[in-house]
Amino acid sequence: MPDYHARIARLRAAMAEHDVALVYLPVSSTLEYFTGIPWPIPNPTEHDRPGDWISGMYLGLEAGPLIVEPRMGSDAMVRQLADKPWIADLHVLSETDDYAAVLADHARALGGSGAKIALAEHAWAKTTLAFMRAFPDAELVNAHDLIWPMRMIKDDEELELMRRAARLVDDAYPLILERLALGMTGGDIARVVDDTLFELGADWTSFHTGIYLGCPAQPGAASVFEAEGRRLERGGSIAFDFGALLDGYCSDFGRTVFIGEPTRERREVHDLVMRAQSAAIEQMIDGQITAAELDHVARSIIADAGYGERFIHRLGHAIGKDVHEPPFLLEADQTVLRSGMCFTIEPSVVLDDGGFIRVEDVVVVSPDGGINLMTIDHELCVLDL
Repeated sequence: MPDYHARIARLRAAMAEHDVALVYLPVSSTLEYFTGIPWPIPNPTEHDRPGDWISGMYLGLEAGPLIVEPRMGSDAMVRQLADKPWIADLHVLSETDDYAAVLADHARALGGSGAKIALAEHAWAKTTLAFMRAFPDAELVNAHDLIWPMRMIKDDEELELMRRAARLVDDAYPLILERLALGMTGGDIARVVDDTLFELGADWTSFHTGIYLGCPAQPGAASVFEAEGRRLERGGSIAFDFGALLDGYCSDFGRTVFIGEPTRERREVHDLVMRAQSAAIEQMIDGQITAAELDHVARSIIADAGYGERFIHRLGHAIGKDVHEPPFLLEADQTVLRSGMCFTIEPSVVLDDGGFIRVEDVVVVSPDGGINLMTIDHELCVLDL
């Protein structure tokens, strides 16, 4: 089990360093990181219990953490906190409470009338406005600046959880290929992917599964992401983009397969994309390269081959409890890579014939270069369906 006492202590040290008197975190992956309180799978539609907008963790420099929870469903939170001595208190809201007053009272009691109050990056606008009204002389700052230097570097326990999420995808991929059939739509294949992940024990998918069908009958680079009307056919291709959520950590994976013998250009571009990824992984050395420089390593290889404009997205992103975490591997990000950071490395090329050639693996920065958490090989895959 993570040392939540230590994580909270580190957050308090960052608060003191930045002159922050109070941190507010709503229910989120970040709250889970600091407390072990599970983050429920988000609902596909808006969900709002009375008092949701002030619920979460309130942490002072010396007092707290306090958890505020709406009454509806609060029995689950009571059970959660029964074995979490690092949580100081729980306030269960009533539907008749003045929520803005509750927020102000708790924040004030925890020392939140100080110079700075840090709110989570995804706090509701309603919450932010309530803090502004309750503490008009306080400076509201983004808690991201305190938290992400901690979350970016995964400890050994986190890395083992990342490996487990990666192994689940390794096990799922060959089963998925066995279940493919001509005539399937992108949606059909996505359901096969999701069902297979769940069969193998995934808690959920780490994002909406992406299936991109390259169909000779429907060429055109601009339409490669449009699944409607496309079906798996001979001479086509499938670009996979999927991942599993397991024990609170994410995987993210991509490969391209061809249905029947690919054209010469598709073979050459597949090799190009794999070389670009390999070159980037080799350069993921602790303290030796920035996110922007790593993006350039892969992008320049693809550009030199004449496909620069066909690599239409960033090289990758950090990954952990969330599938898309900062820093990002793109031109503007000057973050220096450090050991324990986990990134997706996912170069790609979109072709005029509708093909989308991509690869994606989760890779850990180390003193000797990147360590790939995935074991699926990078050989060109041709299926005879």
